[in-house]
Amino acid sequence: MVLKRFSLKFLILLALFAAFFIATLVFMNVNADRRVERVLFFPDENGLQLHGELRQLPERDDIAGNIRLYVNELILGPTNIDLYRLFPENVKLESLLVDDDILYLGFTENLVTSAETVPMSFSDIITGAGKAVVFNFPMIKEVKTAIGGEPVVIR
Repeated sequence: MVLKRFSLKFLILLALFAAFFIATLVFMNVNADRRVERVLFFPDENGLQLHGELRQLPERDDIAGNIRLYVNELILGPTNIDLYRLFPENVKLESLLVDDDILYLGFTENLVTSAETVPMSFSDIITGAGKAVVFNFPMIKEVKTAIGGEPVVIR
């Protein structure tokens, strides 16, 4: 009789543990970190060409979140030692707004003052970043940039 009670309690505990384990597995797979492959572009030593670097980035729920993550990865720089930074080291993304198919990006002022620390010119940095975003997010047709709140006009 004691053996039967013990084995029944054991079976109940085992069943609860198994149910908890299965529920945990299902929860982890449903809420798994969704990742998407993006191409980040960085200049070579001469700054004459941009080269692509594939990265797996977490997918956000909205387009603005995905683009913000992407631009911040561009700012961080390449993992390939043969490539160079597109943005100077201390540049930060201040603002980002998606309005239909137009993206507005705002960077800190040190993008202008530190541009000589990277192999590309200021206008090439802005143009390259815009083209990289459009390449990875085809729903964006135009990228407008501001530095310290002032619009940048590239001629």
